[in-house]
Amino acid sequence: MKKILFIVFSMFLLQNICCAKDTIEFSFPNEGWHKVASPDGVESKRCYVPYNQTGENYTEMLIFSQRVLKNTGLSAVTILHKQLGKDKNNYIDIEPEYVFQNINDSTVVWCSKLKNTCAVERAFQAPQGVVLAIYINKMPHYSQNMFGQWTNILNKVKVYEPQENKETPKNLIEL
Repeated sequence: MKKILFIVFSMFLLQNICCAKDTIEFSFPNEGWHKVASPDGVESKRCYVPYNQTGENYTEMLIFSQRVLKNTGLSAVTILHKQLGKDKNNYIDIEPEYVFQNINDSTVVWCSKLKNTCAVERAFQAPQGVVLAIYINKMPHYSQNMFGQWTNILNKVKVYEPQENKETPKNLIEL
């Protein structure tokens, strides 16, 4: 009986470990962005901050993560709605506005006046799940076109698809 339980447990463990993840291609808007540990300790998040900022002390952060879907009925917009629910727990005064909303690719923007924080969040379908690309700014300059600029930047994030006889780009992020 112990062996059967051990085998079943091992199969579940291996199934979770062997989940394939996608690789995304992204060009940072300027030089100096570097990888840092996720402020909330989640190892599956890929977090980047500009030059002279850290994971503990930052004003801007880019976060890339992937939700591997075990239930194929969940779409990118559903995952984005779940993310917005988490955001509402931390920023109670936000009112998200969709820049565009498609079942497989959606972008939303929001600001919290209480915490002086703004964000642009994009969720899009990838072969192995849904990719979330999030830009957070803790000191937004409302006079700048932050939302337009960062919406355009995040819309350039795409899944990397290797092609024969082509050099591998350097701007790849493995999720």
